[in-house]
Amino acid sequence: METNHFQSLGLEPVLTLDLDSLRDAYQKIAAENHPDQGGDKTTFDAINLAYNTLRSPAKRLKHYMELKGIEYDSRGSVTSDLMDLFMSVGETLQQTDAFLRKKSAATTALAKALLEPESMLLQETLGSEISKIEEQQNSYLNRLADSPEISDLPQITRNLAFLEKWHAQLQQSYARLF
Repeated sequence: METNHFQSLGLEPVLTLDLDSLRDAYQKIAAENHPDQGGDKTTFDAINLAYNTLRSPAKRLKHYMELKGIEYDSRGSVTSDLMDLFMSVGETLQQTDAFLRKKSAATTALAKALLEPESMLLQETLGSEISKIEEQQNSYLNRLADSPEISDLPQITRNLAFLEKWHAQLQQSYARLF
């Protein structure tokens, strides 16, 4: 039987969690079980795994479905409402990669200065894409809070997983601009 990460942190299995409550539960249990405080390293590692699983909406939902015996196949595509966002994210990431190649090839101060307007435009574009993803994530989290149909959970999980992946890629690209 799989470990119940909700139980590991003293929480009820739910689709949505208040992240502050999750963090508080984690900090309390982690402090009590920290190896420096006489706790067991294996238990402490399990607590960290539980926290990392539950703070990700996609991982939390997947874990919830596993606990409830709901079949889930991670393979599949996003729903049509995310396809435009997928295309936009891909284009933005390609533009950022092309810019970073130009930036690394720039050797003079003048060449680097001439790239600054493009860098600022990409920062704005990346920020906008990140905001769009966060809006979509919030939309799916709101659907979870409204008690969706069990049959909708696998697709919501896949969509959230894609959104989390794109969010991380965009944030990484944003950081690479500096």
